[in-house]
Amino acid sequence: AGAFVGPLLGALLLAVDFRTACLAGAAVFVLVLAGHARLLPQHLPGRERVRFGGGARLLLRNRRFLALCCAYGAYLLAYNQLYLALPAEVERAAGSQAPLAWLFALSSLLVVGAQLPVTRWAGRRLAPRRSMVAGLGLIAAGFAAVALARPAGWTGAGGLVPAVGFVVLLTLGQMLVAPVARAWVPDLAEDGRLGLYTGALSSVSGLIVLAGSSATGLLLDSGLPAAVPWLVLAAVPLAAAGLLPRRD
Repeated sequence: AGAFVGPLLGALLLAVDFRTACLAGAAVFVLVLAGHARLLPQHLPGRERVRFGGGARLLLRNRRFLALCCAYGAYLLAYNQLYLALPAEVERAAGSQAPLAWLFALSSLLVVGAQLPVTRWAGRRLAPRRSMVAGLGLIAAGFAAVALARPAGWTGAGGLVPAVGFVVLLTLGQMLVAPVARAWVPDLAEDGRLGLYTGALSSVSGLIVLAGSSATGLLLDSGLPAAVPWLVLAAVPLAAAGLLPRRD
């Protein structure tokens, strides 16, 4: 429900004022932070504390886990283009970013309605690595769809068709990649260190997104032919598929 209502509420707030939307979003996370600080236990009974330095050395020795982090970070970088590359494409095609709320709602609706069936199907038919490769391939196809349509310069309702295809393919790819990546972490973590590894997956991939988003912004503003930035972005999930560790 939050995934579906959030984009629509955000669009309404943007219609009021960008500063208001930012402050409302920040307030939500402050409340979440306060709830975690109040309710989470400080220490699990019987669990040995790990110093930061010792935990970092443990992670750096685990090359298979670091490979998964890099692949997952590349996926997150691609997914974050919903908020960077997609708005630029929608504004070009429609003359404003008003359709974004409906595209975000479409993505959320797909996740709410199809995530569990897709996960069950993938669990029966695909090995974890193959599921992630398939998901990353769908994400790459979403970027490629926009790249192939950009030279035509379509605008209006027809110009939004590539953006819709991008959102659908990106969301389907996310459904295949995200659950498998998180479920893979316990197989790569040492006993009693699952929390360390789960946090590291988010932290390392977050750093990749931070650096990659800056590079993406420069790419979109580079003045290169319209299709080039989208083709470069399509190559990111394909490269990530090659980084995935082999399962023992």
